[in-house]
Amino acid sequence: MTTGPEVAQIPMRVADRLTEQLVPGGWRRHRFVPDDEVAFVREPFHGVVFHFGVNLAGGDGVSLSSSVGVEHAAAAELQRQLFGRTDAVCQVGASMTNLVHDAEPSKVTPFRWWVASTEQVDEAVGRVVADLVAYGEPFLVGNQTLPKLIETLLERPKSQVEYATLAVCLAVSGDLPGARAMLAKFGSVRPVFAGDTTGTFIHNFTERFGN
Repeated sequence: MTTGPEVAQIPMRVADRLTEQLVPGGWRRHRFVPDDEVAFVREPFHGVVFHFGVNLAGGDGVSLSSSVGVEHAAAAELQRQLFGRTDAVCQVGASMTNLVHDAEPSKVTPFRWWVASTEQVDEAVGRVVADLVAYGEPFLVGNQTLPKLIETLLERPKSQVEYATLAVCLAVSGDLPGARAMLAKFGSVRPVFAGDTTGTFIHNFTERFGN
């Protein structure tokens, strides 16, 4: 049976093995919280940042479930300003579970990325990296231009999060009528942001781009 101290070593070992395998491909580790996640970024070209995060939270074991995201720097910075926030912004993202399921449903199992002992880390990390290459990279590359990112978001179900992102991305791309239409939807759907965040975003957006 795996002991508590051994399970506690899993996050660090996972983070180290991922770093060893991802750094040669241009990824940089920028966040590591042992009971939360390890996150990496890569800049394929100026102004675009790819994000890759792997879960490290668990009890008797850890499921190394992961997600990928794309950040267009100019739009992300504007989005932070309009919200009055400083945290990272990924305009579009996807869980690896969904990406694998969409491509090959039979490959998604509850234990695909499961690690219950340090001896299982290398195999599980190898699978995580292989899935990033096979399923994550096509998603990232497919959304590395702003028009494609907008197209992806328009095809998805939307909440305030997506409408805000679309408003900003359309404004940055020069489509102000489309941006204002997304802003109107942002203000009319069920709020998901706390406090006066909705009002702050609408006010700042109209101050910058007009009604």
